[in-house]
Amino acid sequence: MYREITIVNTPTYEISIPADMQGKQIEILAFEVGNTVTDRNRKKPLSFGERTKQLRFNSGGYKFDRNEANDYPMNYGGD
Repeated sequence: MYREITIVNTPTYEISIPADMQGKQIEILAFEVGNTVTDRNRKKPLSFGERTKQLRFNSGGYKFDRNEANDYPMNYGGD
């Protein structure tokens, strides 16, 4: 495996393939890996509350009733 992370400032970029990969079928991918300058400057990761503050849950007035949840027939057989 060969991996290279770089900052490209032109629309074209030339890479050199290692000798052990020459003559073999290879796959070349290009994708943005993030803003590395911002990532390095971040002091601490966001808390769970900060990451999920935009999420909301509407229970529609539902309230759990333990007695109702455990109210089931005790006979497991043929009646």
